[in-house]
Amino acid sequence: MIDSNLGAKKFGALLFDLDGTLLDSFSTHYAVYEIVFARFGISINKEKFLNTYSPDWYQTYAAFGLPKKDWESANNYWIEEAEKRTPPLLPCVMDTLIKLNKSYTLGLVTSGSKSRVFKDLKRTGIEHFFKIIITGDDIQKPKPAPESITSALSSLGVPAREVVYIGDAQADYEMARAGGVHFIGVESSFASLSSNDPGYSVVSIVDIPELLEY
Repeated sequence: MIDSNLGAKKFGALLFDLDGTLLDSFSTHYAVYEIVFARFGISINKEKFLNTYSPDWYQTYAAFGLPKKDWESANNYWIEEAEKRTPPLLPCVMDTLIKLNKSYTLGLVTSGSKSRVFKDLKRTGIEHFFKIIITGDDIQKPKPAPESITSALSSLGVPAREVVYIGDAQADYEMARAGGVHFIGVESSFASLSSNDPGYSVVSIVDIPELLEY
């Protein structure tokens, strides 16, 4: 049920990605990756990081040659460093969530760790918007596998055809497609979506209410 032509469709729920979609976390996360990789003697650069970016951080580890035996340690370092930082909401996110919350059930589906995600949600004041929150700690197979989407659908009790997933990465689109839900892409510093792809729209988050004929 992926369709860039969303007009005249009735939706019951909207599911959001967090980083790069609601939270302005690109510079923060890139800085954390620099620190983490440096601990293992690996230097990174933004061009390769963007070209290989995935919400599945194991793909990032592999892209920069981090041995698999070090992935668990890297995860621990990443969480430790990320929790020291406080990225803000992207512009217009709060106003957009307020508008959408009047007509739709909202949920959050993110690859982030539960402790870090809930800290960011409380700090930015948006936790109360989401009826369900699925984090990377709640599933076995990360994006682009559909496990997070199917878990959210099960919790909400809403058919896939009545759900839109909103994210900023190619893996978000692939997860939505695998889970059978519609998809809207948002503009992001992570810049991993193509505005020319016929399978989805790429818009500013402030335009989503109008796109859904709010």
